[in-house]
Amino acid sequence: MATQLATVNAVLTRLRESTVSSVSSSDYAKLIGAFVNDAKAEMEDMWFWSVNETEIDTSILGDSSTRDYDLTETSDRSFLIRSQYDKVPMAYDVTSSENAQLCDIPLKDLRAYRGTARTIDDTLAQPTTFALKPDADGRGWTIELQQASSSARTWRTYWYAPQADLATDGTDDTTEILLPQRPIVLLALYYAQYERGEAKPGGFEEQRAHTAIAAAMELDMQTNQKSDANDLTNLEFLRTEVNSGGAW
Repeated sequence: MATQLATVNAVLTRLRESTVSSVSSSDYAKLIGAFVNDAKAEMEDMWFWSVNETEIDTSILGDSSTRDYDLTETSDRSFLIRSQYDKVPMAYDVTSSENAQLCDIPLKDLRAYRGTARTIDDTLAQPTTFALKPDADGRGWTIELQQASSSARTWRTYWYAPQADLATDGTDDTTEILLPQRPIVLLALYYAQYERGEAKPGGFEEQRAHTAIAAAMELDMQTNQKSDANDLTNLEFLRTEVNSGGAW
């Protein structure tokens, strides 16, 4: 993995421009930083990269009044990984060594259940049911427990969560870009050359970038092949669908 600054400088070098000590050093370096973000996002839209799989540990409070827990590591581009066939989420209570399976239900069902006249426990010693909902600003996800927990717990959920865009004000200079560097550099270079009027759609520059992306996708796909189709998750199923349909 390469840092944002190293990636921007790799593009600047290919443009015969001076390298910089920070992405914020000049307006042009900031523009290249924006093109790097664009290239990264385009690659993320093409394929479900394994480096974007992540586990999130959530500390559930022993608090009868708390049922909402924001997953700040997620965005509106993230989704929970689950079994493709029975739809069971990869979500577990890992407070003890038992790793109890958690289950999710649609938010409307959770709200309807709580809104009925039936008597339910407002708190449980070990709740297992939750729903997902957008967080307050709509840019990520929040877990809502069906019942609050009366004891402190640790929940672990597994997500596909693309990396957020990197700031071009210098604060992300040393942040590593998770996706492979070469295709990002070549695609950002194409964007910069097109902006200068030095490249055109479908030309050599764009074709070279997409050849590099295809090679990186193939390597990532090889590391994620499953021998047992019954073991597929929704993420692996999506990779299979993209590959069988052709990414280009």
